[in-house]
Amino acid sequence: MTLTEAWLAYMAVLRERAPVTAAAVRPPRSAADRWEAERATTPWTDELREFFSLHDGQGESSDGTATGTVLAELTMLSLDEVVAEHEFCRETLHDTEDLGPDWADIARKQPAGTVAEMFLDAYVPFAKDGGGDYLCVDTRPGEQHGCVRPFGWEGADQGVPSFASLADYIDSLCRIVESGAGHPYLIPTIENGALIWEIDTSDVPPQEPRPDPTVMRLPFEITDFRPSQIGPDDDLVDLEVVRQTVLDTARSQYPGSVVDGGQTVFQRVPRLRGVTMNSFVSVDGETKFYLTVVTGVGNEVIVHEVPPGGFMFALGG
Repeated sequence: MTLTEAWLAYMAVLRERAPVTAAAVRPPRSAADRWEAERATTPWTDELREFFSLHDGQGESSDGTATGTVLAELTMLSLDEVVAEHEFCRETLHDTEDLGPDWADIARKQPAGTVAEMFLDAYVPFAKDGGGDYLCVDTRPGEQHGCVRPFGWEGADQGVPSFASLADYIDSLCRIVESGAGHPYLIPTIENGALIWEIDTSDVPPQEPRPDPTVMRLPFEITDFRPSQIGPDDDLVDLEVVRQTVLDTARSQYPGSVVDGGQTVFQRVPRLRGVTMNSFVSVDGETKFYLTVVTGVGNEVIVHEVPPGGFMFALGG
């Protein structure tokens, strides 16, 4: 079955069973727009080009009602979103220091389907969830060229690809929605014409409640930023100084432990008060996360280990 055949079959099922979700699929953009998106990312596979000749992602309803999602708990990206997310992922680092200084070059030359432990230019994200995780097409050469694999900020691309191709992935969704079962942990349900993917908790043991977030009081508000917004003339924080500050903090908390790492997930950070970033620290081989908050004064940052429940920010520190 070709991707177009799988897509048309799935859309027919959605129009019959989840018309609100089907109607949220945006029509494809022009061939020129698709080529421009490819030029801005990496050479696409033929199947990925075919995929975006069928749609331009999924939009939201004009009245705010739920539209569900075509993909299982994932929103299909538009061409513009593909370009933006690809750029964002390229600028966000995973800690691969223990793999050696040449690891990035090695990972890029490995065949498709192998684990890179980092985001590669050859990964093209086409869907994402609300937690910063993606589904990507691996465009590297090799037997698994064009495979579909997840990419997440916690585990990068660890694990085997989910599907051999986009056609296999879409066909599997069609079968799951038709049968109402078959996904390893989600159940497709229809609510007011929208396809909603509910978590299957039948085999999940009861979990302890998540701790409440820890209040972090700061003398200023948190400032949002994206690495792609940084210009060549922006004043940047020295991330090596920040790394040492994070390591000093961790070593004071865990005296006698072997502490290393401390790299931030970003390559460039503006010297802008309230900007936050996470750092990865290894404490006796266990990865711990530290939140650093830029004060705007020199390379000074506020450093706290991230608690299980995360942080809730408040003014008045």
